Amino acid sequence: MSEITLPKTICMLPWISIETSPTGSIRPCCMAHEEITDELGKKYDLNETTLETAYHSVYMQKLRQDFRAGIKPETCNRCWEEEAAGRDSKRIHSQVRLKELYRKVDWANDTPDQLWFVDLKLGNICNLKCRICGSWSSSKWAEEEMAYEKNRGKDPKQHQAYTWLRQGAWPRKTETFWDNMRELIPNIRYIEFTGGEPWMIEEHKELLKFACQTGHAKHIDIHYNTNATQWDTYLFDLWAEFGRVDVAFSIDNVGDRFEYERYGAKWDRANEIVDVVNNMTDKPHCGNITTQLCFTINIQNVYYLDELLAWADTKQFGDVYFNMLHGPDHMSIQSMTPQAQELVLNKLKTTFWRNNKYAKEIDRVINFIELGAGSDGTEFLRRMQLADDYRKQDFRDTHYEIARAMGYEDKTSTL
Repeated sequence: MSEITLPKTICMLPWISIETSPTGSIRPCCMAHEEITDELGKKYDLNETTLETAYHSVYMQKLRQDFRAGIKPETCNRCWEEEAAGRDSKRIHSQVRLKELYRKVDWANDTPDQLWFVDLKLGNICNLKCRICGSWSSSKWAEEEMAYEKNRGKDPKQHQAYTWLRQGAWPRKTETFWDNMRELIPNIRYIEFTGGEPWMIEEHKELLKFACQTGHAKHIDIHYNTNATQWDTYLFDLWAEFGRVDVAFSIDNVGDRFEYERYGAKWDRANEIVDVVNNMTDKPHCGNITTQLCFTINIQNVYYLDELLAWADTKQFGDVYFNMLHGPDHMSIQSMTPQAQELVLNKLKTTFWRNNKYAKEIDRVINFIELGAGSDGTEFLRRMQLADDYRKQDFRDTHYEIARAMGYEDKTSTL
């Protein structure tokens, strides 16, 4: 590794990482605003190109140069926003989680051969329609949004949801991508599988099987984000061959509120799956498996974090991760109405949190809210009422306090 002076704002991810999006484009990481483009400004498409092409692109070379020069790239604003609120961003978290790789980065090289970390969002196949999600990551959401168009008397195929639904099928139509991944496996040290819902995607199991058969699994760590609705015991057999396997459960609330926010999921089933995986971590042959509660903080659940964390404390999670939602914007806690801000901040600033083990994280949530511009809630209400009308639900039935503070009213939207 070249010996150079690194700025405090350096990020290792442009040197070692690449992310595939659910719709087949490529980004430097999951927090980046922009997708990677070629020299003509065209987004790279995994139906047509390889991961290495994007990784070695002029775009990525420029990103590395900017970081090395101490420039804060605009595409990384989500990390800068979190750090301004006192939170550990993806940039900082990666330096800790991947510290062994951090020491080996060839910082002086703009075209390195160190693609060690791939974040695989393998299309948008999903069985849920989470309120914080959309058609770009959920095939079920795409079907619903197309139904909205049909109910309006419009052609669903003209809607963006139809385009995303088709684009989200790329992992099942593009064998060259899997050929490319098999070529990369000897060099890979860390894989993240996120969504759609990764445990519904059979091709990912074939990739793990290939890594096991070729003897490369032992130098690869795996991380999952799963929605706690799926399970396959075959995964345990595969995981035993790998380094560390982290299973992060995306559960943002409890009981009826969980089922409302992650439409299609069942609370009892989620608990059952969490318990199955947590119990397996105590088995001798599963000592490489850890679990995590990874909940996404948004307008729906920020008022009820005490109940979620109380439930988490009854489980055997190895870690609890506060994931801050940055998009869609209308769901961000920085976009609450003044009334909702007051309601939430009054609760988060109570003495209940002062001696709580989560106090520091709660303080960071408070800071993040206070750094936001707020909103009148119009877009939030429009989206929530549209889905409520279609699904025959009412936000107030499960989230009365925050619904009222956001201005939710009893009125029917126009589908």
